[in-house]
This record gives sequence, structure tokens and C-alpha cells, in this order.
Amino acid sequence: MSWQRIKAMVEPEGITWNMWQRDDYPNWSLPGLEAAKCAALQGQDAYDDMHFRLFRGFFEQGVNIANVDEVLALARQSPLLDYSRFFDDLDSGVTRRTIFDEYEEAVNDYLVYAIPTVIFPDNERVVGAVPIEEYEKVLEKFGVT
Repeated sequence: MSWQRIKAMVEPEGITWNMWQRDDYPNWSLPGLEAAKCAALQGQDAYDDMHFRLFRGFFEQGVNIANVDEVLALARQSPLLDYSRFFDDLDSGVTRRTIFDEYEEAVNDYLVYAIPTVIFPDNERVVGAVPIEEYEKVLEKFGVT
């Protein structure tokens, strides 16, 4: 049931949600997170492009974002990345400490234990993949329409 709800939520963004068909469902996302951060080192456009490739790769194409080789294949497709620089950055682990620090901050300072978690003023939260109406309810509380 939740998979159907997610599928309906991403369709307006041009993403076709497909259930995972492989026997190697990712058990973490560090390679994907590092890829996004390494792309960001090359600018916002490179980050946006890589982020979308990772998102579409995982949700639509069944790319295992825990597998570095599969993440690299997505990066090779990006016309906005200097792939050699991207590969060197990813290989060096230059962004890993930042990712771990951001994770620690999210858990320890903001008590985030689920993705997505959106925190509004007064610690009002929307947690998980929920319908847009859940966000709209919170925004209405704060007079944002």
C-alpha cells in the first residue's frame, strides 16, 4: 500500500516508481550520498543533475545506490560532471566526513530518525513519505498557503 502511495506521489515529478526487482536491495546509501556531495563540489547544476540521476536510478531503474560501480555508471552519464574530478573526489572520500557530521547533527541535534523528516517552527514535524496534504496541514498552522 505505501509503495502505491509513493508511486502516485512521484509521478507528477516525471518519475515512474518501480518496485525493487533485484535480490540486492541497498542496505545503506553512503555511496549515493557521497556521489551527490562530490557532484556538489562542481556546482549546484552538477549536484542537481546527479541527485536526479540517483533518485531516478534507484526508484525508476533499479540502480543499487549502495554499489559504487552502479553509482559511477550514473555519474558517467552526466554531461555536467568533470568525471575524472568526480571519480578522484569519490575515491578519496573527501566528502565522507561531512556526510557523517551531518548525520550526527540530524540525529543528535534534531532527533531525526526517518527520511524524510521535515522540521517546522515549534518542532512541528512531518515524518516519512506522506501525502502532500500532510505538509499543507502544517503550513496552514503557520499561516502559509
